[in-house]
Amino acid sequence: MSTRKGAALRHAGAGLMRQPERRKLVILVTDGEPADIDERDPQHLRHDTRKAVDELAAKGVFTYCLTLDPNADAYVKRIFGAGNSTIVDHVNRLPEKLPTLFASLTA
Repeated sequence: MSTRKGAALRHAGAGLMRQPERRKLVILVTDGEPADIDERDPQHLRHDTRKAVDELAAKGVFTYCLTLDPNADAYVKRIFGAGNSTIVDHVNRLPEKLPTLFASLTA
């Protein structure tokens, strides 16, 4: 009941910034939209996640979202940008999707 994606992305980005590699990538695997029982406005968490994506991009960290939420079309492109997300229709398809996705993002 608490999915603060912005905070998670900032935390992952901070760890990546300590790495010497020139190219940096965060793949967020999730089952739904940003949410928190303490936040009444769902738009606030969506905007915060978008801000975290923009902050990471400014530091050279590419962020990609892989979601299992069939309703993600309603928000995922606004948060991660066009072409920076994939909706997987069933969790059992993750093992086939992840290697192909990773290869396409790191080529």
